[in-house]
Amino acid sequence: MKIGQVIKVLRLQRKMTQEQIALEADMATSNVSRIEKGLRQPSQKVLWKLAKALNTKPSIIYAASEQAPGDIVNFLLNAQNTPSEKSPFPKPNEKKCGDIIISKDAQLILKLYSELTPNNKSLLLEQLKTLHKWQDK
Repeated sequence: MKIGQVIKVLRLQRKMTQEQIALEADMATSNVSRIEKGLRQPSQKVLWKLAKALNTKPSIIYAASEQAPGDIVNFLLNAQNTPSEKSPFPKPNEKKCGDIIISKDAQLILKLYSELTPNNKSLLLEQLKTLHKWQDK
């Protein structure tokens, strides 16, 4: 199994450093490095912490580690973008939310919006409304 390789791919997809993952998972950076290099296998407890820090599930990490090395990235993209087993796969840069397909840009906007304070959310909504009015002219 290539759990370390999967963890590294996930970390790079999320543009995170080993230090950031270690901080989120409450572990030493050297342990993250050893796991990514395949020098150490994470315990179940550590894997859960790493999965949480990487915003995924341990089952996804395990499943990805069973893929051929060249297929790991595509597997992870599909696994992360699959809304349910019944619906078709959206494109790699899109997510399906109900019957609406959300582009990568819209996903980023929603992510950034969710991280704002309530006061800043109100300010942003007012700015968007104003911008929308100007767009029609």
